[in-house]
Parts: sequence; C-alpha cells; structure tokens
Amino acid sequence: MTLDQGIHFDVPSAVYFADPAPQPSLTQSIAKTLIDYSPLHAWHEHPRLGGRPDEPPEQYVSAQAIGNAAHKLMIGRGKEIEVVDLDSWRGKAADQRREIEASGRVAILQKHFVRARNMVEVGRARLADTQAFELGSGEVVLIWREGDIWLRTMIDWLSPQRNVAWDYKTSGLSCAPHAIPALMLNGGWDVQAAMHERGLNALDPDGAGRRKFRFVSQENTEPYAVTVAELPEDVVAMGHRKLAHAIDIWADCIRSGRWPSYPNDVVFPEYPGWAEQKWLNREIHDAARQRHPTDRDARNLMAG
Repeated sequence: MTLDQGIHFDVPSAVYFADPAPQPSLTQSIAKTLIDYSPLHAWHEHPRLGGRPDEPPEQYVSAQAIGNAAHKLMIGRGKEIEVVDLDSWRGKAADQRREIEASGRVAILQKHFVRARNMVEVGRARLADTQAFELGSGEVVLIWREGDIWLRTMIDWLSPQRNVAWDYKTSGLSCAPHAIPALMLNGGWDVQAAMHERGLNALDPDGAGRRKFRFVSQENTEPYAVTVAELPEDVVAMGHRKLAHAIDIWADCIRSGRWPSYPNDVVFPEYPGWAEQKWLNREIHDAARQRHPTDRDARNLMAG
C-alpha cells in the first residue's frame, strides 16, 4: 500500500510502520538514530532499507509490549495485540512470541496486559481533569515531500483545528515534573515535535506558528502517575536544529546510496565539562578540609 503526500486518517499501524511513502521516508525515530548513532544504524533500522533491527532483551520487550497495549487501549488505534497466558517469554515461549511478532502483532503476557489496562484507566481519568484536553483524531499520519526526499510522522492525537498535537509516552522511569527534562531529551521529544510541526506546516500552512505540542507521560508501574507537558518554543526550536541536521544526512545518503558508520580515524575525546567541574569541586572540598579539619577529622588524626 502506497500513500501520497497528505494528512491521512485511519491508516493501519502495520501499514505506517512498513513505510507507505512512495520512496523510503525519514521518520522522527530514524532521525534520532542518525543523530545519536550513524547512517548505517539508520539503514539497519529502516523497514525498507536494512530492516533487520537486533532483537531487544526480554525486559525491554515487556516494557515495549505494555506501552503498545496501553497505546492501543488509550487511543483506540495501534498495533494489534495478542495476549498470552504465560509467566514469561523464556524457553519455548520465546519462539511463540517471535511467531506472533512475525505476523505483525504485538505479543504480551496476560499479567502485563492487565497492567496496561489499569494504566489506561488511571490515564483517562487524569486526562479528563486536564485543562484544554480535547481528544481529536487518533494516529494521524502525515506524509510529505521535500525536494528529493520523503518524510512521514504519526501523531497520537490531533485536535480538530490541527493546532494541538498530543503524544502518549509510557515509561518505567519517574514521570514526575522534575524528571520530564531528562525523559524529553532521552526520548527525543524535541525532535518528534519538530517533525510534527514541519509536516503540519507543509500540509496545513495556514496554521503555521500557532501549534502546541503536548506529551502525556505515564509510569508503567503503580500508581501509574501521569504528567502532561507542553514543549516550550525554545525546546521545539532546538528540535528543529537537530532535525535539520538529520535531514541533511538522510538526503545525502539517499542521493549517494552510501550509509557510512562511525569514522575510521582515531578520535580524541574531550573531557566532559561537567565531569571536570565535579573533580575540581572535589579538589577544592578536600583542600578546605585539610586546612580546616572538622572535630571528627581531628579525632581521627589523634587516634592515628
């Protein structure tokens, strides 16, 4: 199935993730791989190029399955789920999981599906109390062309006015407000928001400059706490800078057909500034203690 440029509704998840654009297209996840790793890693991950990502460890499989199930239950759309009543995916059960996934479905253990269902109950109640929450169309797909390359992105919820894009994230880490910046950077929310905005501006230019990007982050362990974050303009602007860098790399690779890995040259790493400052602070602290020993230090010296 091939989709042309436009804003598309009711696209099956399997179709989107297989890449329905006329040519292999860049997504926010592939852009993050280009930024954090290399073009070869992006080629390896892309479904229409290498398409052979490594199999993740079981704990990641479980967290990913819970996230996929919660996504499906929360939004009403998403990857097809198959619930299996087993204790784990160890042994022969791993083969069963692979067979389910080979058919395009997500395999999830019964206990993890129950957790996902409980998460969604809490999440929906939380969102009902969120100011200005408007549940729009679910899993809206944007596909557009820029010069010689194609791009695509999927928005979990898009408001009817196309001015608010919502994305749902689940995590095994803290989703407390003070933890959001780390989740945002590690998850590449800035790049994702930039990709959404770039696509919406290309396909719906009348709404440019008036869009908001909100992320619903929820913990996948009890009490399944939720934080809703709206990305400030400076965060989205940084995402655009990163995305532009990834697009340049992608365009060059598409044109040349070359997907390089890390450089062959010997690299000379810089000492991280934060680590240097941490050590300098320790030296200052230790020197101060030697000049002005505490009562405890004095007793230790006397005992020695």
